[in-house]
Amino acid sequence: MTQLLIVGLLVLLCAAYWLQRLVPAATAPFWRGIAGVLHNTRFLPGLRLKAERLSSPSGAQGCGGCKGCDKNGGCH
Repeated sequence: MTQLLIVGLLVLLCAAYWLQRLVPAATAPFWRGIAGVLHNTRFLPGLRLKAERLSSPSGAQGCGGCKGCDKNGGCH
């Protein structure tokens, strides 16, 4: 039972990581909510700043605004 919970948590974390990397706009509402909760509680200011940065993907250009787009004339 414990093994299933650990494996399930790992799969969920991996899926969230790749969703954030591949489609940052899809996870923006989640980060916006986390930033709002942390702003109201004034707890973990570093995490709040990171959540605020991730809640509004900047420079949406190329293929979704990822960091590797349009460098040296190509995408990734």
